[in-house]
Amino acid sequence: MGDSVLAGLPRLVRVRDEVRMRGVAALGIGAATAGWWMLSWLLGEGVLGLRFVLAVVGIGIPALVAAMAVSRRRLRAADHLHPPPPTAVYETIAAARERRTRLAGVVLFGVIILMIFDHFSHGGGEMAGMVAGLFVPFGAVDLREAKRWTRLEAEHHDTRLYVLVPAHAMMAPFTPDAIYERPRTDAEVVRLGFPGFEDY
Repeated sequence: MGDSVLAGLPRLVRVRDEVRMRGVAALGIGAATAGWWMLSWLLGEGVLGLRFVLAVVGIGIPALVAAMAVSRRRLRAADHLHPPPPTAVYETIAAARERRTRLAGVVLFGVIILMIFDHFSHGGGEMAGMVAGLFVPFGAVDLREAKRWTRLEAEHHDTRLYVLVPAHAMMAPFTPDAIYERPRTDAEVVRLGFPGFEDY
C-alpha cells in the first residue's frame, strides 16, 4: 500500500499517551504564561497582581468544571470496547512526533499573539491570567486521567486502548465516540484463556 494511501487513513493513537501529552503540554503552557507574568511584574512592566488572580479564578473555575466533564465522558467511552476498524492504521512514532510538533506550534503561536496584544494594549496581566486559568485545569485533569487509562489497560489483562484520530488532524477528539482495544495475538489468547474479540 502506497504512502499516499496510508497518509489518508485515520490513525489509531493510544489514549493514555495522547491524554498525557495534552496534560503535560497544557501545564507547560500555563506555567510559562504565569512565568511571563511574574517576570513582567518583577521588571515593573505595569502588570497588576489582583487582575491576574481574578482572571485565573474567573476562567479557571469554569475550565476545571468543563475539563472534569469532558474527562468523565471520555472515560465512559471505555465502557464498551471495540475492535479497531479495518480502515485505520496505527500511528508511528515519527508521525506522532510530527503531529504533536505542529499542534504545539499552533497553540504556542496563539499564546504568543495574546501576550503581545496584552503588552501593547497596556493590560494589567488579565490575558496571562486567562491563559493560565484555561490551560492549567485542563492539564491537571488530563494527567490525572492518564493514570486512570493506565489502570484500565491493566484491568483488561494488560491490553492497549486506542482512540481514532482523523487523517491530517493535529489531535484526538476530546470526546471520542469509541475506544478501541488492540487485537490479541494467538499466544495471548491461549495464555489468558479467552477468545479475543468474539464477544464484542
